[in-house]
Amino acid sequence: MGFGLLFIGYFVATLMSINMVGPFIRIIGYGIVFIASSKLNGYNRHFRLLQIAAAFMVALSILLSISTVTDFLYSELIISKNIFGEPYQTVIGHVETAMSFIFASVMLYAIRSIATETEDLKISANAIRNFVFMCIYVLLYVVTCLPFAYTKYFGMPTLLIQFAYVVLNLILIFTCYTRICDESDVEMNRKPSRFAFINKMRAELDRREEKALESQAQFIEEKRQKREQKRRKKK
Repeated sequence: MGFGLLFIGYFVATLMSINMVGPFIRIIGYGIVFIASSKLNGYNRHFRLLQIAAAFMVALSILLSISTVTDFLYSELIISKNIFGEPYQTVIGHVETAMSFIFASVMLYAIRSIATETEDLKISANAIRNFVFMCIYVLLYVVTCLPFAYTKYFGMPTLLIQFAYVVLNLILIFTCYTRICDESDVEMNRKPSRFAFINKMRAELDRREEKALESQAQFIEEKRQKREQKRRKKK
């Protein structure tokens, strides 16, 4: 359906990119998100916005990659002038933070939209919760940018909140992968693997997905019955 690719792409673009070559890895991650959102767009039109946001993040990551290469060449004395100086680094850092917030907000909005359509209130509520965590992070980030001595104490809390919302977003996407699926995916026959442990893993995943689908169907049926009871009371 696309949530599996979305999980991989977001994981690569966030947690796997925490290193010296992060901008290059983020190009791959957001590229995967772009592909995933194009698949999910067939189920909910709001994923089209995520596809556009992913394209912008790929372009921004390319600019950051060029800057990283230039810094390396300048530090190794291979080039005599660094055209991407400190002012550029500062500005592009703020731009990346703002764009990352917009990207994640669009992603949560699309997830909440498809969760609302499938009447999965838990996923919808968790999307709002994650957005609140992101807003807290942005506020703390703004505080750390202020020219005051006390702002240095907000550095660690800001990083912790950032890590928290990224992990929560990954959990949310994985929950979508296990609870929201295409009907054709459920009926699809799968060729058994030659490796027993893979078959066991698949069987466990299938069991969990079947349980989640049964719980979702039960929830929808209970909700329908409650609506029917309300209608009878009104009559």
